[in-house]
Amino acid sequence: MRKGMGKRDMLAHDNRMVDEVCPSIFLLRKTHGSNVYLIQDTELFLIDAGFPLDAKKISNAVSQFGTHVCMVATHYHLDHVGSMKMLSENFGWGIAAHEDDALVMEGKIPYEIFEMEPLKRLYYRLLAPLYKYEFVTVDSKLIDGDFMDVIEGLKVIHIPGHTEGSIALYSESRKILFSGDTLRCEKGILEGPPPKFNTNIEQAYKSIREKLLDLDFETLLPGHGVPILKNARKEVVRMLRES
Repeated sequence: MRKGMGKRDMLAHDNRMVDEVCPSIFLLRKTHGSNVYLIQDTELFLIDAGFPLDAKKISNAVSQFGTHVCMVATHYHLDHVGSMKMLSENFGWGIAAHEDDALVMEGKIPYEIFEMEPLKRLYYRLLAPLYKYEFVTVDSKLIDGDFMDVIEGLKVIHIPGHTEGSIALYSESRKILFSGDTLRCEKGILEGPPPKFNTNIEQAYKSIREKLLDLDFETLLPGHGVPILKNARKEVVRMLRES
């Protein structure tokens, strides 16, 4: 692990609800769950959607852009897809996810339950109505190698391990990688997926080494923590060497 990613210069959007981390790519401020990225193009792409608590904030931010919305889940965990049901029902926004994780999101296979510390387990039990997992219909079931027609092409990279259907999204022309939870940069520390919440932690690191390091990227936009806007691939190589 490596400290010192530091604060990154970001352009504040006029409505102060988002920061423009790269041209046409915005990060929603102060979400309760995952990072939520908005890509402004002919239609608006929303990458991940936080907890259910984030739905109102997301809808308010999106209303400033005024374009059709497609929501893309990097994986099925509640802190990334929690508001998708409400947003889909209220506004008709489409949902895309890898075909393996779509099975969980649609309730066709069980949501995996992980062990938690007693205090955290009590916290979620008390606030269960705010963190309820609601099944959704996944309109577009993605596979490895699919392309989305946004910011000159965004490629789906299947990176199983954190979940069976975890994906990264990669722009070759702009050298940008959205990594979900397979790579995170919380408190300025670059690291892999959270150790306790994985289908297969060894497979997750294999995916990093064999899938993500094959890509040429300068910018890393993780599912949690601060974006890394320069030399991101080199930092991932360093992280793997030091971990």
